[in-house]
Amino acid sequence: MPQKQCPFCQLIANPGQLKVVGETENFYAWLDINPRAKGYTMIVPKEHKDSIESFSPSEYQEAMNLTRKVVDKAKKGLGADGVSVTMNMGEAAGQMVPHAYIQVFPRFQDEESSGTPTGAIFQPHEEAKKNLDEIKDKMASVDSGFGETTKEPHPDSKKFKEEEKASEEKDTSRNSGDDKEAIDKIAEQIEGDSPLSLGGLTDSSDSGSSDSSDEKSSGKSVEASEEEDEVRIEDGFEGRSFEWQ
Repeated sequence: MPQKQCPFCQLIANPGQLKVVGETENFYAWLDINPRAKGYTMIVPKEHKDSIESFSPSEYQEAMNLTRKVVDKAKKGLGADGVSVTMNMGEAAGQMVPHAYIQVFPRFQDEESSGTPTGAIFQPHEEAKKNLDEIKDKMASVDSGFGETTKEPHPDSKKFKEEEKASEEKDTSRNSGDDKEAIDKIAEQIEGDSPLSLGGLTDSSDSGSSDSSDEKSSGKSVEASEEEDEVRIEDGFEGRSFEWQ
């Protein structure tokens, strides 16, 4: 059906005539003018959608949130004792209008239909009962990708920033672990009186004075003594490991 001929699209084009009880960015919740129950409400997308199956995951979530709010309105505003929610997709399922909608039926204890589930129109299906395993296999074999995201998050998106932050925290944690391991190793060497290897440390602050730094840059050997221990640094030393002799 062309959008111009869609009865719901025509209503949405003139929202002043709607009996709106709730609204979101993309959906209306309005009272049907031919109510099947007190507070009978339709959750309808503002943009034309042939079926609920046409909803994106975010639209579906938005519709469900609005439906849940209508349930609260029916119970707290009308004193409903229960609420039935139905979604009909396709003519065979009873979809009356070629525009997606969700129905909310407030239920009351003092009404004749009280306690009758909406599924009561379906009688026991003997053939289906005999073929449950076959039916299960056919349905289970379908891999539905609804709601699954495969695209990489946009660099400006919240998800991307959260993932980037988590990655940075993981790297920081890993580096902290490496530093602790190095410190523990040095401590073990000191306690065991074994030669102390400082790896590739080249910080000039460890030389003890600016004079020793000048001597290294000129290519001369530096000799230092402390309690008869010597530190020997070879000519052309470029940050190689050295040991206490």
